Amino acid sequence: MSYADFITLLLAFFVTMYSITRLDSDKLAQAQLSIQRALHAPVFLGGFPVESGVGDLPAAGLTGDLAGAALQERSRAQLQEVAREVQESFRREELEEVRLLITGRGLVIHLPEFLFFASGEAAIRPESRPLLDKLAGILRRIPNPVAVEGHTDNRPIHTPQFPSNWELSTYRATALVRYFIEQHRLDPARFAAAGYGEYAPVADNGDEKGRRLNRRVDIIIKPLTAGAFKG
Repeated sequence: MSYADFITLLLAFFVTMYSITRLDSDKLAQAQLSIQRALHAPVFLGGFPVESGVGDLPAAGLTGDLAGAALQERSRAQLQEVAREVQESFRREELEEVRLLITGRGLVIHLPEFLFFASGEAAIRPESRPLLDKLAGILRRIPNPVAVEGHTDNRPIHTPQFPSNWELSTYRATALVRYFIEQHRLDPARFAAAGYGEYAPVADNGDEKGRRLNRRVDIIIKPLTAGAFKG
């Protein structure tokens, strides 16, 4: 190899090394999100896997790959901070049954039935209201939209008030939304309620352990859009 060829290769090597050290932060964020997307990996915060809804956070309000990646990163960071606040608030109560995870839909807070409702009923247990008050305080400090979703196991229910699990799950979701709005004066426009009955399980309904996990109300704190971030 001639001396000139050696010098040319050496120059190319150092130019490459220099370009790596100058990697743009937005491109780095995009690469990280691409890896997460490829691995289908939600961020878990003391939760169990939920198959549905896993994916990137939406990039509403911005255009372009880099802008979208930057917004996704900011949205995820904001939701992680909210999740840490929820964890700390509930850790003092030693409530390991309350589970958190971040998916493409946002921060999902699984509230188990037995802590908040009697079996087959939709009235909020009085002893659970201090926990909801803590959640309401957190929701008051953030601008995110919130969806509340009721879920049941697959055992049928036939009562005058609840002819099916559809009604039971919907009434429970609505009860929590009304509590936040009526007791804490949170903005009704931020909230939505839905009932999924037995049709969105997170565990096998074949045993009591799985059914216990499926009987829940999910509070989904949705990602912020570009307009919600200042600066």
